[in-house]
Amino acid sequence: MTRFTPSRPRPSRPRAALVLPSALALALLAGSAYAQNQTPGPTPKDPVAEMLAKGERYRRAPDSAQDPDELRRTQALNAEIAAQNDLAENEDRANQAAQAQAQRRWQAEMERNQADARLARERHEADLRAAEEAQARYERDMADWRATVAACERGDRARCTAGRQAPN
Repeated sequence: MTRFTPSRPRPSRPRAALVLPSALALALLAGSAYAQNQTPGPTPKDPVAEMLAKGERYRRAPDSAQDPDELRRTQALNAEIAAQNDLAENEDRANQAAQAQAQRRWQAEMERNQADARLARERHEADLRAAEEAQARYERDMADWRATVAACERGDRARCTAGRQAPN
């Protein structure tokens, strides 16, 4: 007799087991790229550096001795770069002016908010003082009224008819 046993779920592979080979491959590639950059190899030639290494001096040739097409392209590139620099400088100035204006607006708004808060606090404190004074006045009037009622109940007609009225 064959017995049927349900299959157990296989344990899943830990994530580290899946990530480790990828991380290792990346580390090897990065190390290889680093090693290639560290080994001496052909470097781009800098003609000015080579001339200086030989003891020569670099002097710009006059425009008449230069290739007219190259001179025209160089001047056009220089003009384009100067225009881009001017544009960037103007943008920086505009950004600085906008930032300064935004800072002034923020400062003015903050000062307004502080003044409004100070005024609201002063009003609140004045309202509290007025309420305390009204409460004290009410308590004095009630004490006087109770004393008058007590005098009337005792038969003291002078105080009872002295014109005291019930508090409002």
